[in-house]
Parts: sequence; C-alpha cells; structure tokens
Amino acid sequence: MRKEKKKIIGAFLGTIVEYYDYSLYGFSAGIIAVKFFPELEKIQSLMYVFGIYAISYLSKPLGSLIFSFIGDFYGRLISLRITIIGIAIPTFTIGILPDFNSIGVTAAYILIICRFMQGFFVGGEYDGAAIYVIEHLGKKYHYTASAITRASGVIGLLLGIAVTNLFNSWLFPNWAWRIPFILSLPLAVLTIYCRKFLTETPDFSNSIQQKIEINRLASFIKHNSLTLLLAILLAGGFGITYQLSIIFMKQYLPIVMPATSTIISSFSVFIVFIFGIAMPIAGFLADKLGEMIVVKISLLLTLTASGLLGIAIYYQLMNLALISTIILAISIAPFNALAHGIIIKAFSVNERYRGISLGHTIGSMLMSGTAAYISLYFMKEYKIMLFPIIYIGFSAIIAFFVIYKFSKKREII
Repeated sequence: MRKEKKKIIGAFLGTIVEYYDYSLYGFSAGIIAVKFFPELEKIQSLMYVFGIYAISYLSKPLGSLIFSFIGDFYGRLISLRITIIGIAIPTFTIGILPDFNSIGVTAAYILIICRFMQGFFVGGEYDGAAIYVIEHLGKKYHYTASAITRASGVIGLLLGIAVTNLFNSWLFPNWAWRIPFILSLPLAVLTIYCRKFLTETPDFSNSIQQKIEINRLASFIKHNSLTLLLAILLAGGFGITYQLSIIFMKQYLPIVMPATSTIISSFSVFIVFIFGIAMPIAGFLADKLGEMIVVKISLLLTLTASGLLGIAIYYQLMNLALISTIILAISIAPFNALAHGIIIKAFSVNERYRGISLGHTIGSMLMSGTAAYISLYFMKEYKIMLFPIIYIGFSAIIAFFVIYKFSKKREII
C-alpha cells in the first residue's frame, strides 16, 4: 500500500510542478507586460503577452506526438521522467531573462522560445500523469482519479499565484518577480527524485504481456478520426472555460470593474482554491451518480453564473460580480475534472496516450490557448467588454454536447 501511495504521489507531484511552472506566466502577465512591452498601452501590451502565451499551445501537439508515442509503445514512465525537466528549464530561463530595457526586442524573442519549449514538454506531461493515475486506481474510482489528478494541478496553480502575488508585493524589490520562475528548477529536481518510485501501470503491463498490436500514427488517426475530433472539441471547450474563468479573470475583472483592483490578487487565489475543491467532489459524484447528471447541473450553473456576471459588470455591482465569479469557478469544475476520465474510455490501452494527448493538445492549440487573446481582441477592437463571459457560456455548451455524444457512443458499443 505504501508503494502504491508513492507511485500516485510521484505522478501528482509532477502535475503540481507542471501547473506551477506553466501558470506563472499567466499570473505574471501584468508585470511581464510592463517589463517586456513598456512602450505600449495596457490592453495592447497584455495582447502581446497573451499572444506569446498562446504560442506555447502551438508546440503542445508536437510534444504530444513524441511523448504519446513513447507512452504507448515503451510505457508511461519514460515520458513522465523526461517531460518534467523539460518544462523546468525554460521556466527557469524566463526567471533570469533580461527585460526590454536591457536587451530590447530580443527579450521578447527569447520569451517566445521559452514558451514554445514549455508547451512542447507540457504536451506529454499532464495527460501521461492522468492516464497513469486512472489506470492505477481502476474502474471503481475512475472519475475520482481523473478529478484528483486535475485538482492536484490546482495545488500548482495556488502555489504559482501565491508566490507571484508575494514576490510582486511591496515587501520585495522590483526584480523579485523573477524568483518564482527560478524556483522551478529545485522543484523539478524534487519531482525527479519522487518519480524513481514509479512502476508501470497494470493496464499497460497487461497489454505488453498479451502482445497487443499497436497501430502506427496514420492508421491510428484513420480508425479514430471521429473520436479524436470529439476529444479535440471537448478539450478545447473545457479549456476555454478554465482559461477565462480561472487564469484570465485576474486580468479581466480590474479592466471591466476597476473597483476590484484592490482585492483581485487575494480574490484570485480564492477562486483557484474553490475551483480545486469543487473538482474532486464532481469526480466522486460522477462515480456515484453518473457523469451526465453532473455535467447537466454544471452547464446550468455555468450559464446562470455567466448571466449574473454580465449583469454585475454592466451595472458595476461589485458584490454580485465576486459572487458570480465564485459560482462560475464551481460550475466549470466538472467539465475540467471529468474530461480525461470521459476521453480515456473511448480509446484502447495501447492507443489512449496518443488519443488523449493529441485530442487535448490540439484542442488547446485551436481553442483554449487563444481564448484570452481573442477576448482581448474583441474587447479592444469592437468594445465588446462582455465577450469573455459569452465565450465561457458558448464553450460550456460545446463541452456538454461532446460529453453527451461520448456517452451515447458508449451505449451503442
């Protein structure tokens, strides 16, 4: 039992560090905009920052192609051991990167390379960890395993937003924003040590013993094209709800409701915390009641919270805005918590790493990775200040119908 706990902890720790590293850029968007694009006005500089943020999603599918191939052909462990150090190195580099005032536009180019490399290695990390935990915990705790893996990433988000707020406060000198990025390297070393206790999953070991034939990429895509499309839409849909409701909200609320500026740093931590608590609850309920009941309630709450937030912003009702944002964090949690558990059922053991990883990363690239940039574009060019809220509701509807389609597809099978 102790060995099993060490295996799960090793997988979870990697997810925590991954989310910590990857979220630092989003949570530091304000200071990065000032340091690397000081000559632009606020919304335009944030557009550049989130444009670079989106670039990392272009490299995710490339990373998923390589690491999912390794995961399906040679085992989940090899991928998990490589990806964590690959994520940490570019994160550390951002921490020591000279800003615009030191090296001019070259700083932005290096920033782009760092985000591209982060995305490349992230493309194989989280999906591999989710598969590893779900395969170890088995059918009884299927959605709970999916939810807890996702929730462990919230610990990384909380750590990221906490250290970002701390080192950007008046207590520390101007350069201290770099410290959270620099800390990524020792965290990666700790994860590598913990992952030495990992062993291969029972499902993958059984597939090796049975000598199940593994299809090459072209054959895999040909035979799973519809399932892959559904996985892409689900990943993109739940990803948009997460990006806008959890990551982007820290930048969005002060723009549309200036009264929140003084409390947004601490309030954003609370939003992430609530989001993290709601996910395991959603996973537990999905195992007990079924995933469709949970996501139906989730969709209804998401649309209700989005409407209330829109009203609050239009009439500048700060208390209603804060309450609506909390409800939104709770309501989108099931989409994010259950997604991997839903997709994993659609693929066989020797195809699921590629199926989940490609679906997730392509969906992220095409939809969720650009969510903040698209929102800022419509806000700036067309003055549609409620666009992010509309986008959240639309994406939740997409996620719901894809989950419904997956559910009906399993019934036919």
